[in-house]
Amino acid sequence: MSGTVVAGIDVAGLPLTPLLAHSGPGSTWQALLVAISFGLVLIVALTLLGKVRVRSLDDLVLPMAAVAIVSSLAPLADYWLSDMVGWAFPMGVTLLVGLLLAATTSLELSLRSPLTYGVVIVAAVSAVTLHWPLTRAWHPPPDYLPLATDAQVEVLVPEDGAVVEAGAFEVRVAVTGGSIGPGGVPLEDLPEDAEEAGSLAVTLDNERLDVTYLEDCTVEAPCTSVTFPVEVDPGEHELHVEFTRGDGIPLAPMVTDRVQFEVR
Repeated sequence: MSGTVVAGIDVAGLPLTPLLAHSGPGSTWQALLVAISFGLVLIVALTLLGKVRVRSLDDLVLPMAAVAIVSSLAPLADYWLSDMVGWAFPMGVTLLVGLLLAATTSLELSLRSPLTYGVVIVAAVSAVTLHWPLTRAWHPPPDYLPLATDAQVEVLVPEDGAVVEAGAFEVRVAVTGGSIGPGGVPLEDLPEDAEEAGSLAVTLDNERLDVTYLEDCTVEAPCTSVTFPVEVDPGEHELHVEFTRGDGIPLAPMVTDRVQFEVR
């Protein structure tokens, strides 16, 4: 994708960090990380004030348990908390390392200790330097991604809750408000409308599948529905499909569908 620009931003450097999620506001796992980081800030602050004693790992059990309990409430404010993950996460990791060093070595966290100065400096520097790469990889702003206006994707076969026979069977996916192209097409060869000649990202039980459409979908003559074979073992399965731009860049908001089915 060298030289690719989205919303005025060069996305050629997108893989600075792994693209683990493109969830945007309301991501509960990101809100949880932020809440835990805030909890670690509080533990360190209380330690510096002499309210919490950290001399061994046992001393961290109660404070960390309290952080875990309070952090479980993070989904109640996930829309706002998730926006802070870019700088809160590296800061939280640094503070956790500082607490572990104080608990397992002769170093101590106090207002005048070298460990405290080092932890504060590293936390500040990491929060500033890693904020943008983490935000870009985990929590890209809406204007960073191509917009989805009316596109919808639906898994037609299998239906949610269906029971199918073990072995290979055909999955059918339809798109409305857009169309499906061959996938993996450079941006310069795609239509101006990001929802036309798009691509499908398919995962089965959280594992990415490389699928081959039975239909001949091209940029010039895209498809509104496609069929592809999938082979699965007996058991409960979940199929997740995301409709993306034709070069694989996610749309904002995400255009997805998922079904759960049983194989016998």
